[in-house]
Amino acid sequence: MGGGEAIPGFPHPNPVTSYWQLPPHRIASHRTTADLPTSTTWDYVIIGSGITGAAVAYKLLARDPSLKILMLEARTAASAASGRNGGHVRAGWHLNFARYVDVFGEDAALAFERLEAANVADMAAFVREHDVDCDFRDVTTADVYTTAAAWDEARAVMRKRQEVEERRGQFIERRAWEGEAARERIGLPSAVGAITYPAHTQNPYQLVCRMLELGLEKGLNLQTNTMALEVAPVGNSSNDGAGGNDETVRWEVVTDRGTVKAQKVVLATNAYTNALHAKLRQTGFLVSGRSQVSAIRPGSNMAHHPIMESTSVGLNDVGNGDYFGVRDASLAGSGDILYGGGRSVSKSLHTVDDSILNEEVMEYLRHAGRQVFGAEAWGDEGKPVRDWGGITCYTPDTFPLVGEDTTTQPQKGLWMSVGMNGHGMAMAFRCAEALVEMMTTGEAPGWLPEPFRLERVWNKERAHLSSLNAWVTV
Repeated sequence: MGGGEAIPGFPHPNPVTSYWQLPPHRIASHRTTADLPTSTTWDYVIIGSGITGAAVAYKLLARDPSLKILMLEARTAASAASGRNGGHVRAGWHLNFARYVDVFGEDAALAFERLEAANVADMAAFVREHDVDCDFRDVTTADVYTTAAAWDEARAVMRKRQEVEERRGQFIERRAWEGEAARERIGLPSAVGAITYPAHTQNPYQLVCRMLELGLEKGLNLQTNTMALEVAPVGNSSNDGAGGNDETVRWEVVTDRGTVKAQKVVLATNAYTNALHAKLRQTGFLVSGRSQVSAIRPGSNMAHHPIMESTSVGLNDVGNGDYFGVRDASLAGSGDILYGGGRSVSKSLHTVDDSILNEEVMEYLRHAGRQVFGAEAWGDEGKPVRDWGGITCYTPDTFPLVGEDTTTQPQKGLWMSVGMNGHGMAMAFRCAEALVEMMTTGEAPGWLPEPFRLERVWNKERAHLSSLNAWVTV
């Protein structure tokens, strides 16, 4: 998939291939122009071709097809976390509500819930509007609890949410199941409680690659296998350069193939942001980690198990946030269980190396199905299909960083949407919309939660919120 030597902090040239990346997409190694276009002054240079980069490019060009946009991807298209996750599209952080209220206030907690719900709905609408072939399915997802203590805590949060919803409205309808009803509904013998709600499953790699193709059709220049090594300001300017009719060079991006010029640069680099932004790296606000998933052909007794009816599950108190999805009967890999998590074994923090896997985590994930469903229900041991990992990016308050970097003033034009906390499929698409709004109008949309704003990273009073736990379920 790549080649050459790994550079510390940057994407590894030879990552493990994910379940979704077989076969490679037709634009995997796409270069719109054979040579890197170094003589053009680009309106935007976007670094990163995952869900954030693809969405920003598409949304910018949908607003203004005359824009000159260059996208740089260090490896193949959508080869980082967006092409490596568990395949869920779910508004799964509703049980953080009470903590968010305590730390940020009720308005901010509700703004997050609205964004999460809108993000999931917007992605589904995008898939349907553009007839994207990405195995997109409507499912009922479940947050499952196997201990009474964890279930009691979840019910307490639900009661608090219900009280707020009665005053301020509901965004997603959820239903609680308890005891035997939960075990029958979910099919897990260890369940003491569960919360179900509508969600989706998909092939995230196919979605992002199709989004990139739609951008290409609108004029995007995509350069894969082109690693951005440095982002540097050129001179000083107080002009914000809104719109696309300004030829002023404000930024240079040095790559392994040459240097390109831009008015604005967008970091859609998530876990690799620290390598390109020394000031941000020094804050310690962004922490990278390797997350792993294993695709498993289930045991011999699972064919008619109720869980095999295409669904997704978050095991909120198993393995420190395990989760799994089941491939629909109509799809390639029908019946494969995609099991992710294993953070109780190892969190693999402070790494960007997705060329290797943690063997202990891999063994845990391969055998987790038998433990979760029970030996009798599982039957003979299942067969591993593929193991892979991806590099995720965490923040101490669990929220992403969205906005313009003001530390480069008087130079303007360095923007980012990063730090998705392993929850990008429920946040990144909407964050991209907010970023585009900010870049083109100079104003943040009112619906963007205040705690998402990039400027908070420089506020020492809020830079390390120890009352929140960044390792939440995806």
